[in-house]
Amino acid sequence: MSFIRHIPAFAGQISTLYHLKPGDLFLDLTLGDGGHSQEALEAGARVVSLDVDLESIDRATNFLSGKFSPIIVRPEMKTEIPTNFEWLIIHANFKDIGKLREELNLPLFNGIIADLGTSQYQLLSPERGFSFNLPGPLDMRLDARLGVSASDLINALSGSELEELLRLVDEYQARPIVKAIVAARKVAPITTTDQLSRIVASAKQVSSTKINPATKTFMALRMAVNLERESLREMLVALPSLLLGGGTMGIISFHSGEDRLAKHFIKDESKAGVLRVINVKPLKPTPNELHTNPKVRSAKLRLAQKV
Repeated sequence: MSFIRHIPAFAGQISTLYHLKPGDLFLDLTLGDGGHSQEALEAGARVVSLDVDLESIDRATNFLSGKFSPIIVRPEMKTEIPTNFEWLIIHANFKDIGKLREELNLPLFNGIIADLGTSQYQLLSPERGFSFNLPGPLDMRLDARLGVSASDLINALSGSELEELLRLVDEYQARPIVKAIVAARKVAPITTTDQLSRIVASAKQVSSTKINPATKTFMALRMAVNLERESLREMLVALPSLLLGGGTMGIISFHSGEDRLAKHFIKDESKAGVLRVINVKPLKPTPNELHTNPKVRSAKLRLAQKV
């Protein structure tokens, strides 16, 4: 396990962007190492945090131990939620937030955030299989309860199905990459991260050395393994009903496919008179933030307010 704490995109800006004040209710749909939740807690808000990754929950509570003491809930255990909680952590996929609100009798919120990026510690844990830089099993499951790994997909999907996955993340060299993958798996199953990285690197024409050639291939697989697009759609549909009037929701995305989903959802809800668009163009990290946290260079934040 890496003990380097992940710094999320727009760190230090959440309380300002959401105008948080003591007593507000804030929903963090992607706890990670707890950066956004911590900022809301320090602003005096009462916070509900979700994460599907048990390791993330352990890490966040460890990083904030001594400052805040959460109540940790597993929905299947039917825990009774006290009405005066300070910090509530739920082990669940954010796609289930609408159902969870009813089952756990959660309050409506002044602010909601979902950060769709991968935590740095996940990338630095070879055994999780997210990293194209570190050798490890080709796994990529955020939730250990999921049955299908990245290795299962890369070896079972047809060439056309793999190509479709890569095009969803705007991988413009999808065809030669898939051709190389299909040829390689005929020789031996693809089971490790370094094996896949080498295959992609051999097939791809690279114009820049700043970005690893396997970046988008790994992103596409991670999204497919964890059903991220489907989960995002389900989560977005639930968000307006979770907000108090005047409350703000925000989605931090890291590639154009996710950003398009958020953009079109907010636009449709705005036309329906449910939401008001706060920023027509997504917010991007400031030069200052990029200097201290360059890994968030592709982050985009879209904000909308409940009418």
